[in-house]
Amino acid sequence: MNNIELWVALSLVKVPFKRIRDKLEDINLLESAIRERDNVNKNKLKERVKSILEFSEKSNVELVPYISESYPESLKHLNDPPILLYCKGDLSLLKNTKMISIVGSRRPTTYGRSQAMEFSKQLASFGFTIVSGLARGIDESAHRSCLEVGGKTIAVLGNGLDIFYPIENRELQVEISESGLLISEYSLGESPTTYSFPQRNRIIAAISRGTLVVEAAKKSGALLTANYCLDLGKDVFALPGPVSSPKSFGTNTLIKNGAILVRSFEDILDEYGYKIEKVNNLEQSDVLTAQEERVLSCLNSSNYTPFELISSKIEDLEPQDLILILTELTLKNKIVEDGGSYKIL
Repeated sequence: MNNIELWVALSLVKVPFKRIRDKLEDINLLESAIRERDNVNKNKLKERVKSILEFSEKSNVELVPYISESYPESLKHLNDPPILLYCKGDLSLLKNTKMISIVGSRRPTTYGRSQAMEFSKQLASFGFTIVSGLARGIDESAHRSCLEVGGKTIAVLGNGLDIFYPIENRELQVEISESGLLISEYSLGESPTTYSFPQRNRIIAAISRGTLVVEAAKKSGALLTANYCLDLGKDVFALPGPVSSPKSFGTNTLIKNGAILVRSFEDILDEYGYKIEKVNNLEQSDVLTAQEERVLSCLNSSNYTPFELISSKIEDLEPQDLILILTELTLKNKIVEDGGSYKIL
């Protein structure tokens, strides 16, 4: 086997990294580690390696072994770093020091989804590469919003790059491969499993400078990503939510335990020492989300409008989501509240 064939084989037979940590430059010892694995059919393995190399070449998939100069240094801080990365897209994005992951619930509230979109757009506009896991909900919202403003995004998959999961994100996955970067430690043809998603989360945490958790239930996978961040000494940001909302249990708990509370993207910029530039004589914080614009259109500047009346005008918005949007508008000095009623400033 040549060098890349060897690393593909190591990846296929799932050799634990700890078994080869001290053998990285010794081809004979690496080959021995493969032979030591149970139920390895040498001929079948050789054919599988050949098919992966051929498919990778045809599909513009780059194979990045642990010893490659393109392999992210941040992943080497993991106890069990990927032996090999399958990558498709702009590999140079892995060198960007301004990377932040946005993760959260697969079934977010309207507020959670809108906040993920807003944070992603604004951070991407400031040059951050947005990292997430291409799952339903918060992940896909973060990826899409980043691409909408011409930003760069990295999707870390829990399956092979030739597998589209979830299937409804097929077009998004293709778009990211063309305008951003797809990465996975799973070989081509490998389907996702319940184990692969937690494993994927450690990569998301490791390559990011910090992680923003938008919404997370008590047992959300997003909390695993946050825990990996803490283990690696990375920043964990969390968006607070109503104490009555199960979707905010995880984020509120993170804040209680020391995560950085954020109300807007400016809080993250402040944490990293970036100044907010003005656009058209307005600070970017003056830009409102679609939901905020919608709520604002229900108010006027002459009279206070009761909460119940606002809620009746936007029936598809949950009360707890409406409360949070009104709070955001108040913090942005767009509206004023008096006894549960609101008007435009």
